[in-house]
Amino acid sequence: MLSIYMKLKKNLFVLFAACAARAGVFAQDTVSIDTAIQLAGNYIIVNLPKNTKVVVLNIESDVPKISIYIMEELSALLVNARSLVVVDRRDLDLIRQEELFQMSGEVSDETAQRIGHKLGAQTIISGAFVRVGAQYRMRIRAIAAETAQVQGMKTIIVKSDKTLRGLQDSGDPDNVSFWNTLDDKNRLYLGAKTGLSLGFYDNSGGLADKTIFPSQTITGRPAFDASLFASVSIWSLFAIQAEAIITNDSFELFSGNNPLMTVSYYSLMLPLLAKAVWRSSVFMLQGYAGAYLSLPVGQMEVKHRNGSYTADISLLPGFMTGGGAGITLGPGTVIADIRYAADFSVTTANHNGTRDISHRDKLFFALGYEFGLLPKQGRNRR
Repeated sequence: MLSIYMKLKKNLFVLFAACAARAGVFAQDTVSIDTAIQLAGNYIIVNLPKNTKVVVLNIESDVPKISIYIMEELSALLVNARSLVVVDRRDLDLIRQEELFQMSGEVSDETAQRIGHKLGAQTIISGAFVRVGAQYRMRIRAIAAETAQVQGMKTIIVKSDKTLRGLQDSGDPDNVSFWNTLDDKNRLYLGAKTGLSLGFYDNSGGLADKTIFPSQTITGRPAFDASLFASVSIWSLFAIQAEAIITNDSFELFSGNNPLMTVSYYSLMLPLLAKAVWRSSVFMLQGYAGAYLSLPVGQMEVKHRNGSYTADISLLPGFMTGGGAGITLGPGTVIADIRYAADFSVTTANHNGTRDISHRDKLFFALGYEFGLLPKQGRNRR
Protein backbone atom coordinates (compact mmCIF):
# COMPACT_ATOMS: atom_id res chain seq x y z
CA MET A 1 0.00 0.00 0.00
CA LEU A 2 2.82 2.35 0.90
CA SER A 3 4.54 1.51 -2.38
CA ILE A 4 1.41 2.40 -4.36
CA TYR A 5 1.07 5.65 -2.41
CA MET A 6 4.69 6.62 -3.09
CA LYS A 7 4.32 5.90 -6.82
CA LEU A 8 1.12 7.92 -7.00
CA LYS A 9 2.77 10.77 -5.11
CA LYS A 10 5.74 10.76 -7.52
CA ASN A 11 3.54 10.75 -10.60
CA LEU A 12 1.42 13.58 -9.23
CA PHE A 13 4.58 15.57 -8.48
CA VAL A 14 5.89 15.11 -12.03
CA LEU A 15 2.51 16.08 -13.49
CA PHE A 16 2.33 19.14 -11.23
CA ALA A 17 5.86 20.19 -12.18
CA ALA A 18 5.04 19.86 -15.87
CA CYS A 19 1.86 21.88 -15.51
CA ALA A 20 3.62 24.55 -13.46
CA ALA A 21 6.42 24.80 -15.99
CA ARG A 22 3.95 25.05 -18.86
CA ALA A 23 2.06 27.75 -17.03
CA GLY A 24 5.35 29.62 -16.77
CA VAL A 25 5.75 29.46 -20.52
CA PHE A 26 2.27 30.87 -21.10
CA ALA A 27 2.96 33.61 -18.57
CA GLN A 28 5.97 34.83 -20.49
CA ASP A 29 7.17 34.53 -24.04
CA THR A 30 10.62 33.13 -23.26
CA VAL A 31 12.32 31.13 -20.51
CA SER A 32 15.89 30.59 -19.34
CA ILE A 33 17.92 27.68 -20.70
CA ASP A 34 17.65 25.82 -17.36
CA THR A 35 13.87 26.22 -17.31
CA ALA A 36 13.74 25.05 -20.93
CA ILE A 37 15.65 21.88 -20.01
CA GLN A 38 13.26 21.31 -17.09
CA LEU A 39 10.25 21.70 -19.42
CA ALA A 40 11.74 19.32 -21.96
CA GLY A 41 12.58 16.73 -19.30
CA ASN A 42 9.11 16.87 -17.79
CA TYR A 43 7.57 16.48 -21.23
CA ILE A 44 9.63 13.33 -21.89
CA ILE A 45 8.84 11.86 -18.47
CA VAL A 46 5.10 12.41 -18.81
CA ASN A 47 4.82 11.13 -22.40
CA LEU A 48 7.01 8.00 -22.34
CA PRO A 49 5.93 4.73 -20.71
CA LYS A 50 7.53 3.90 -17.37
CA ASN A 51 10.86 2.05 -17.53
CA THR A 52 11.46 2.95 -21.18
CA LYS A 53 15.17 2.75 -21.93
CA VAL A 54 16.25 6.07 -23.44
CA VAL A 55 19.47 7.58 -24.76
CA VAL A 56 20.07 11.33 -24.96
CA LEU A 57 21.93 11.13 -28.25
CA ASN A 58 22.71 14.64 -29.51
CA ILE A 59 21.71 18.31 -29.45
CA GLU A 60 22.55 20.15 -32.66
CA SER A 61 24.04 23.59 -31.92
CA ASP A 62 26.60 26.08 -33.21
CA VAL A 63 28.27 26.04 -29.78
CA PRO A 64 29.38 22.55 -28.63
CA LYS A 65 29.40 23.55 -24.95
CA ILE A 66 25.70 24.41 -25.17
CA SER A 67 25.01 20.96 -26.63
CA ILE A 68 26.97 19.22 -23.89
CA TYR A 69 25.30 21.33 -21.18
CA ILE A 70 21.77 20.53 -22.40
CA MET A 71 22.55 16.81 -22.77
CA GLU A 72 24.12 16.52 -19.33
CA GLU A 73 21.39 18.46 -17.54
CA LEU A 74 18.61 16.64 -19.40
CA SER A 75 20.18 13.25 -18.68
CA ALA A 76 20.53 14.10 -14.97
CA LEU A 77 16.89 15.20 -14.85
CA LEU A 78 15.70 11.95 -16.43
CA VAL A 79 17.89 9.82 -14.14
CA ASN A 80 16.68 11.57 -10.99
CA ALA A 81 13.04 11.16 -12.00
CA ARG A 82 13.58 7.35 -11.71
CA SER A 83 10.75 6.55 -14.11
CA LEU A 84 12.95 5.92 -17.17
CA VAL A 85 16.13 3.92 -17.74
CA VAL A 86 18.85 6.21 -19.10
CA VAL A 87 21.81 4.83 -21.08
CA ASP A 88 25.11 5.49 -19.30
CA ARG A 89 27.10 8.37 -20.79
CA ARG A 90 30.26 6.25 -20.98
CA ASP A 91 28.52 3.72 -23.23
CA LEU A 92 27.36 6.54 -25.46
CA ASP A 93 30.88 7.96 -25.68
CA LEU A 94 32.22 4.60 -26.89
CA ILE A 95 29.59 4.37 -29.60
CA ARG A 96 30.16 7.99 -30.56
CA GLN A 97 33.84 7.26 -31.18
CA GLU A 98 32.95 4.23 -33.29
CA GLU A 99 30.36 6.10 -35.34
CA LEU A 100 32.47 9.28 -35.60
CA PHE A 101 29.60 11.68 -34.94
CA GLN A 102 29.57 14.88 -32.89
CA MET A 103 27.03 15.49 -30.15
CA SER A 104 26.61 19.07 -31.37
CA GLY A 105 26.20 18.10 -35.04
CA GLU A 106 23.28 16.86 -37.08
CA VAL A 107 22.55 13.11 -36.88
CA SER A 108 20.32 11.37 -39.42
CA ASP A 109 17.41 9.20 -38.29
CA GLU A 110 19.14 6.14 -39.75
CA THR A 111 22.30 6.79 -37.72
CA ALA A 112 20.25 7.46 -34.60
CA GLN A 113 18.38 4.17 -35.02
CA ARG A 114 21.61 2.23 -35.53
CA ILE A 115 23.16 3.75 -32.40
CA GLY A 116 19.97 3.16 -30.45
CA HIS A 117 20.04 -0.53 -31.38
CA LYS A 118 23.68 -0.88 -30.34
CA LEU A 119 22.88 0.63 -26.95
CA GLY A 120 19.70 -1.35 -26.49
CA ALA A 121 17.67 1.86 -26.23
CA GLN A 122 13.95 1.89 -27.00
CA THR A 123 13.71 5.66 -27.43
CA ILE A 124 16.23 8.13 -28.78
CA ILE A 125 16.23 11.72 -27.52
CA SER A 126 17.73 14.30 -29.86
CA GLY A 127 17.22 17.98 -30.52
CA ALA A 128 18.50 21.30 -31.76
CA PHE A 129 19.30 24.67 -30.24
CA VAL A 130 19.28 27.50 -32.80
CA ARG A 131 19.08 31.24 -32.76
CA VAL A 132 15.91 32.97 -33.98
CA GLY A 133 16.40 36.75 -34.01
CA ALA A 134 17.39 37.85 -30.51
CA GLN A 135 16.05 34.63 -28.96
CA TYR A 136 16.71 30.91 -29.26
CA ARG A 137 14.62 27.89 -30.11
CA MET A 138 15.22 24.59 -28.33
CA ARG A 139 13.48 21.62 -29.87
CA ILE A 140 13.61 18.19 -28.22
CA ARG A 141 12.38 15.11 -30.08
CA ALA A 142 11.79 11.52 -28.96
CA ILE A 143 11.76 8.79 -31.64
CA ALA A 144 11.29 5.05 -31.36
CA ALA A 145 14.56 3.20 -32.01
CA GLU A 146 12.76 0.31 -33.70
CA THR A 147 10.46 2.17 -36.08
CA ALA A 148 11.80 5.76 -36.15
CA GLN A 149 8.26 6.90 -35.27
CA VAL A 150 8.19 10.28 -33.55
CA GLN A 151 6.89 9.71 -30.02
CA GLY A 152 6.88 13.35 -29.01
CA MET A 153 8.31 16.76 -29.81
CA LYS A 154 8.69 19.83 -27.60
CA THR A 155 9.66 23.32 -28.81
CA ILE A 156 10.63 26.03 -26.31
CA ILE A 157 11.71 29.63 -26.89
CA VAL A 158 14.77 30.49 -24.81
CA LYS A 159 16.02 33.93 -23.80
CA SER A 160 19.63 34.95 -23.36
CA ASP A 161 20.63 34.86 -19.69
CA LYS A 162 23.81 34.68 -17.63
CA THR A 163 24.12 30.90 -17.99
CA LEU A 164 23.65 30.93 -21.75
CA ARG A 165 26.03 33.83 -22.27
CA GLY A 166 28.62 32.05 -20.15
CA LEU A 167 28.35 28.96 -22.36
CA GLN A 168 28.66 31.07 -25.50
CA ASP A 169 31.63 33.06 -24.20
CA SER A 170 33.49 29.94 -23.12
CA GLY A 171 33.88 28.68 -26.69
CA ASP A 172 36.86 26.76 -27.98
CA PRO A 173 40.00 28.27 -26.40
CA ASP A 174 41.96 27.73 -29.60
CA ASN A 175 39.73 30.15 -31.49
CA VAL A 176 40.74 33.79 -31.84
CA SER A 177 38.57 35.82 -29.45
CA PHE A 178 37.37 38.21 -32.16
CA TRP A 179 35.82 35.39 -34.19
CA ASN A 180 34.07 34.08 -31.09
CA THR A 181 32.18 37.36 -30.89
CA LEU A 182 30.63 36.96 -34.34
CA ASP A 183 26.93 36.28 -34.20
CA ASP A 184 25.75 36.49 -37.81
CA LYS A 185 23.19 33.69 -37.65
CA ASN A 186 20.89 34.67 -40.52
CA ARG A 187 21.28 34.81 -44.28
CA LEU A 188 18.68 37.53 -44.85
CA TYR A 189 17.88 40.73 -42.95
CA LEU A 190 14.87 42.93 -43.71
CA GLY A 191 14.21 46.36 -42.27
CA ALA A 192 12.89 49.88 -42.57
CA LYS A 193 14.34 53.28 -41.71
CA THR A 194 13.18 56.84 -41.45
CA GLY A 195 14.99 60.09 -40.84
CA LEU A 196 16.11 63.45 -42.16
CA SER A 197 18.48 64.50 -44.92
CA LEU A 198 20.33 67.69 -45.73
CA GLY A 199 20.85 68.62 -49.36
CA PHE A 200 23.80 70.60 -50.74
CA TYR A 201 23.26 72.00 -54.22
CA ASP A 202 25.69 73.68 -56.64
CA ASN A 203 23.91 76.18 -58.87
CA SER A 204 24.24 75.26 -62.55
CA GLY A 205 22.64 78.46 -63.82
CA GLY A 206 19.54 77.02 -65.50
CA LEU A 207 16.95 78.41 -63.09
CA ALA A 208 17.59 82.15 -63.42
CA ASP A 209 19.44 84.17 -66.04
CA LYS A 210 22.85 85.06 -64.62
CA THR A 211 23.11 88.10 -66.87
CA ILE A 212 20.13 89.53 -64.98
CA PHE A 213 20.93 88.01 -61.57
CA PRO A 214 24.73 87.67 -61.52
CA SER A 215 24.91 86.87 -57.80
CA GLN A 216 23.08 83.60 -57.15
CA THR A 217 23.19 81.21 -54.21
CA ILE A 218 21.20 78.08 -53.32
CA THR A 219 20.14 77.14 -49.79
CA GLY A 220 18.86 73.62 -49.19
CA ARG A 221 16.06 72.69 -46.82
CA PRO A 222 15.96 69.60 -44.53
CA ALA A 223 13.85 66.77 -45.93
CA PHE A 224 12.05 63.75 -44.51
CA ASP A 225 13.10 60.33 -45.85
CA ALA A 226 11.81 56.77 -45.56
CA SER A 227 13.35 53.54 -46.81
CA LEU A 228 13.01 49.77 -46.98
CA PHE A 229 16.04 47.49 -47.29
CA ALA A 230 17.10 43.88 -47.64
CA SER A 231 20.57 42.64 -46.71
CA VAL A 232 21.95 39.25 -47.78
CA SER A 233 24.82 37.86 -45.73
CA ILE A 234 27.55 36.49 -48.01
CA TRP A 235 30.15 35.80 -45.31
CA SER A 236 30.27 36.51 -41.58
CA LEU A 237 31.68 39.99 -42.15
CA PHE A 238 30.33 40.81 -45.60
CA ALA A 239 26.85 41.39 -47.04
CA ILE A 240 25.10 42.93 -50.04
CA GLN A 241 22.32 45.41 -49.29
CA ALA A 242 19.62 46.66 -51.66
CA GLU A 243 17.49 49.60 -50.63
CA ALA A 244 14.66 51.86 -51.78
CA ILE A 245 14.67 55.42 -50.38
CA ILE A 246 11.97 58.00 -50.94
CA THR A 247 13.47 61.47 -50.45
CA ASN A 248 12.56 65.07 -51.14
CA ASP A 249 14.88 67.74 -52.49
CA SER A 250 13.89 71.30 -51.70
CA PHE A 251 15.94 74.48 -51.96
CA GLU A 252 15.69 78.24 -52.43
CA LEU A 253 17.51 80.32 -55.03
CA PHE A 254 18.67 83.75 -53.84
CA SER A 255 20.09 86.77 -55.60
CA GLY A 256 22.03 88.43 -52.83
CA ASN A 257 19.55 88.47 -49.95
CA ASN A 258 16.50 88.46 -52.23
CA PRO A 259 14.69 85.15 -52.77
CA LEU A 260 14.09 84.38 -56.43
CA MET A 261 12.35 81.01 -56.36
CA THR A 262 11.88 77.71 -54.48
CA VAL A 263 12.36 74.30 -56.08
CA SER A 264 11.00 70.99 -54.82
CA TYR A 265 10.91 67.46 -56.21
CA TYR A 266 10.74 63.85 -54.99
CA SER A 267 12.95 61.00 -56.10
CA LEU A 268 13.34 57.30 -55.46
CA MET A 269 16.95 56.33 -54.75
CA LEU A 270 17.85 52.68 -55.33
CA PRO A 271 21.29 51.94 -53.80
CA LEU A 272 23.12 48.64 -54.14
CA LEU A 273 25.73 48.55 -51.39
CA ALA A 274 28.62 46.32 -50.40
CA LYS A 275 28.52 46.14 -46.61
CA ALA A 276 31.07 45.19 -43.96
CA VAL A 277 29.15 44.16 -40.85
CA TRP A 278 30.04 42.83 -37.43
CA ARG A 279 27.32 41.33 -35.25
CA SER A 280 27.44 40.11 -31.68
CA SER A 281 24.51 38.89 -29.59
CA VAL A 282 23.91 42.50 -28.43
CA PHE A 283 25.62 45.00 -30.78
CA MET A 284 26.01 45.51 -34.51
CA LEU A 285 28.42 47.74 -36.45
CA GLN A 286 28.37 48.27 -40.21
CA GLY A 287 29.96 50.31 -42.97
CA TYR A 288 29.00 50.31 -46.62
CA ALA A 289 29.60 51.84 -50.01
CA GLY A 290 28.10 51.46 -53.45
CA ALA A 291 26.20 53.04 -56.32
CA TYR A 292 22.59 54.10 -56.71
CA LEU A 293 20.11 55.09 -59.36
CA SER A 294 17.83 58.05 -58.60
CA LEU A 295 14.43 57.94 -60.32
CA PRO A 296 12.13 60.97 -60.43
CA VAL A 297 8.80 60.62 -58.63
CA GLY A 298 6.48 63.12 -60.23
CA GLN A 299 7.68 66.48 -61.58
CA MET A 300 9.85 69.27 -60.27
CA GLU A 301 7.80 72.17 -58.94
CA VAL A 302 9.26 75.69 -59.28
CA LYS A 303 7.64 78.65 -57.54
CA HIS A 304 8.73 82.24 -58.17
CA ARG A 305 7.29 85.68 -57.53
CA ASN A 306 5.50 85.76 -60.89
CA GLY A 307 3.89 82.30 -60.61
CA SER A 308 4.96 78.69 -60.84
CA TYR A 309 5.59 75.86 -63.28
CA THR A 310 6.39 72.15 -63.31
CA ALA A 311 9.05 70.31 -65.28
CA ASP A 312 10.23 66.77 -65.95
CA ILE A 313 13.58 66.00 -64.37
CA SER A 314 16.34 63.58 -65.28
CA LEU A 315 17.18 60.30 -63.59
CA LEU A 316 20.67 60.20 -62.12
CA PRO A 317 23.20 57.63 -60.96
CA GLY A 318 25.43 58.37 -57.99
CA PHE A 319 27.71 57.11 -55.24
CA MET A 320 26.77 56.43 -51.60
CA THR A 321 28.81 55.57 -48.52
CA GLY A 322 28.19 55.52 -44.80
CA GLY A 323 28.01 53.49 -41.63
CA GLY A 324 25.95 52.79 -38.57
CA ALA A 325 25.50 50.91 -35.34
CA GLY A 326 22.72 48.88 -33.78
CA ILE A 327 21.61 47.27 -30.55
CA THR A 328 19.43 44.19 -30.11
CA LEU A 329 15.90 44.99 -28.98
CA GLY A 330 13.19 42.36 -29.04
CA PRO A 331 13.40 39.97 -32.00
CA GLY A 332 15.52 42.35 -34.08
CA THR A 333 17.98 45.24 -34.00
CA VAL A 334 17.48 48.99 -33.69
CA ILE A 335 19.82 50.77 -36.14
CA ALA A 336 21.12 54.34 -36.34
CA ASP A 337 23.19 55.33 -39.35
CA ILE A 338 24.60 58.22 -41.31
CA ARG A 339 25.44 58.25 -45.01
CA TYR A 340 26.66 60.56 -47.76
CA ALA A 341 25.39 60.49 -51.36
CA ALA A 342 26.60 62.39 -54.42
CA ASP A 343 25.15 62.41 -57.92
CA PHE A 344 27.56 61.71 -60.76
CA SER A 345 26.02 64.41 -62.97
CA VAL A 346 23.85 67.52 -62.91
CA THR A 347 20.08 67.36 -62.47
CA THR A 348 18.34 68.65 -65.58
CA ALA A 349 14.76 69.83 -66.11
CA ASN A 350 12.73 69.98 -69.30
CA HIS A 351 10.77 73.26 -69.38
CA ASN A 352 10.96 75.34 -72.53
CA GLY A 353 14.06 73.37 -73.35
CA THR A 354 16.46 71.38 -71.25
CA ARG A 355 18.02 73.27 -68.36
CA ASP A 356 20.86 72.35 -66.02
CA ILE A 357 19.47 72.86 -62.51
CA SER A 358 22.04 71.83 -59.92
CA HIS A 359 24.49 69.20 -58.77
CA ARG A 360 23.21 67.39 -55.67
CA ASP A 361 24.99 66.02 -52.59
CA LYS A 362 23.01 64.68 -49.62
CA LEU A 363 23.71 63.76 -46.02
CA PHE A 364 21.25 61.27 -44.48
CA PHE A 365 20.54 60.62 -40.80
CA ALA A 366 18.26 57.65 -40.15
CA LEU A 367 16.85 55.45 -37.40
CA GLY A 368 15.44 52.04 -38.22
CA TYR A 369 14.77 48.45 -37.27
CA GLU A 370 15.79 45.15 -38.88
CA PHE A 371 15.16 41.49 -38.18
CA GLY A 372 16.82 38.32 -39.44
CA LEU A 373 15.35 35.53 -41.53
CA LEU A 374 16.62 32.26 -43.00
CA PRO A 375 18.90 31.02 -40.18
CA LYS A 376 22.24 29.69 -41.33
CA GLN A 377 23.06 26.03 -40.85
CA GLY A 378 26.33 25.44 -39.08
CA ARG A 379 28.77 27.77 -37.40
CA ASN A 380 30.17 30.99 -38.84
CA ARG A 381 33.72 30.51 -40.08
CA ARG A 382 36.55 32.64 -41.27
